[in-house]
Amino acid sequence: MQESTIKNLQATMKHNGFYDGLVDGNWGNQSHAGFYAMAEAAAHCKAHSEDDAVNDEDKPVEPTGKYKLSAKSLARLDGLHPDLVKVVKRAIEITPIDFSVGEGLRPITRQKELYRKGATKTMNSRHLTGHAVDLFALDENGKVTWDWNYYWPIVEAMEKAAKELGVSVEAGARWKTFKDGPHYQLPWSKYPK
Repeated sequence: MQESTIKNLQATMKHNGFYDGLVDGNWGNQSHAGFYAMAEAAAHCKAHSEDDAVNDEDKPVEPTGKYKLSAKSLARLDGLHPDLVKVVKRAIEITPIDFSVGEGLRPITRQKELYRKGATKTMNSRHLTGHAVDLFALDENGKVTWDWNYYWPIVEAMEKAAKELGVSVEAGARWKTFKDGPHYQLPWSKYPK
């Protein structure tokens, strides 16, 4: 690979939180690990999008920049812990990027399927108990996007909403390994089963 290509990859990985090294054009262990972490995250997002028909969202585009959850998104909040529901509903009011609820409460059969595909690394997911939700970023055309530039503003909106409401929320985008841009969960320490 050319040095300029490596630098571009390193810069992209660094911008999206997958790489902490230098943008120097040298492909070392850190670059290699960051690249595979980014690929895992992309595969995870793709697995969710293929199964859930997430682009069938029926959302009006509002030029005011104020967004609302669709009926489908609201239905996907059913069964979630009330604190998590409050945070999602507040975040949609303050986010600069529109989003839909991709998945909330998950049956064990779905968890097994995602685990088999490698889209999750655990059979002990917070989705199984209603303590996790996946929020899918929507682009300017109202379609789901996996571009990380759309996810960071949603992370900030979720964290701001959680702080306002006095609720602890963990963002999968901030995890050190197996980054999961759409994922948010109530922490085990404060919300045991």
